[in-house]
Amino acid sequence: RAAEAEGFDSADPRVRAECLRVLAAGSPLAQDDGVDTAFLGARLALSGSAVNKLITTLAPGIASALARKLAAQTVPVLGAVTGAALNAAYLRYFRELAHVRFGLLRLAEAHGPGRVAETFAQAAAPRRLRRA
Repeated sequence: RAAEAEGFDSADPRVRAECLRVLAAGSPLAQDDGVDTAFLGARLALSGSAVNKLITTLAPGIASALARKLAAQTVPVLGAVTGAALNAAYLRYFRELAHVRFGLLRLAEAHGPGRVAETFAQAAAPRRLRRA
């Protein structure tokens, strides 16, 4: 969708390869290259055993209000809900990243890649805060 919104043909193999680069690169900034490993780490941390351990830790406090059986039955549901929320957050992030990437590619076609890369780097550079 992001490629088509910027006027690229999604059937073009080069555009498809660029879509894969969006998922592999993190973002155009060098310091964001670890975002894909952060996602995988978060997904591994939210495995069934991790959620089960969390519930087991919290279960004594919950046990007075709920039966242990009910608490044990909620583990898969909580894992699924947590996983779905994490997936949705990363999907939203990568969609936004794709819009930025294909927007930059469109600008690079119009103004040259060097000029766009330099302007993007200047815009993304941290600004010094000034005291009032």
